[in-house]
Amino acid sequence: MYVQTIYDSRARAHISDQDIVQITAKAQPYNIANGLTGFLYYDDWRFLQVIEGHPAQVAEVMKQITKDPIHHSVKVRLMNRTMVRSFGGWPFCALSASDPDLRRVVKLMGYNDLFETNVVNAIKVMKRAAGRKYRVMSIYEKEALFNVHLTEKPETRLSLTENMLGLRG
Repeated sequence: MYVQTIYDSRARAHISDQDIVQITAKAQPYNIANGLTGFLYYDDWRFLQVIEGHPAQVAEVMKQITKDPIHHSVKVRLMNRTMVRSFGGWPFCALSASDPDLRRVVKLMGYNDLFETNVVNAIKVMKRAAGRKYRVMSIYEKEALFNVHLTEKPETRLSLTENMLGLRG
């Protein structure tokens, strides 16, 4: 059995692409190590996230989020038990409000913004957008979701000759 929590929060400062890169770099390996999955939707000033996993791990992440200086006004909108994860293929996915696939799904469901939906419809929109993203990913990208080390450049070793002659590095 898993717990699924959805929360929203406001950012203390404008959310930049660099903020999301840093959040992803920290969250993805943590989520993989702790068996968590989820989806983060954000615009310039707000976050809406679904987190799934075992109750103790989800509770720990929520504690970290409430203490994180990037967030304020954290509000849990829903916490429920589930037998199946909605975002099982995503240790961490972050999509901005301007993402074309997400915007298409939001409009198809009759909304202008994901923050104006109720929680159940927000999860439906996120699932559809995540499904669209997953279908167009390459095999390498899908594998890299759970193997964080694959996204890093492989370390190249210099041979003794290359090292002595200064050919690489």
